[in-house]
Amino acid sequence: MEEFNPMKATDMELVLALIPHIEEPCEDLQGNNVRHVYLNEAKKLLPQLKNPFAKEMLAETIKKYEQ
Repeated sequence: MEEFNPMKATDMELVLALIPHIEEPCEDLQGNNVRHVYLNEAKKLLPQLKNPFAKEMLAETIKKYEQ
């Protein structure tokens, strides 16, 4: 299996790699989840996506977890 390379990833590959981190985020050393970090990265990525399905999928995930 080839190693994931974000520089060569398709829009869908990027979105499918990012969404699990938004849905089940890691925690910092104090036990606080870091979802906000992944949401910020997703918001930066969204305008750059060309694939409409990937874009919609990421937009829906952002909307679901945005506060």
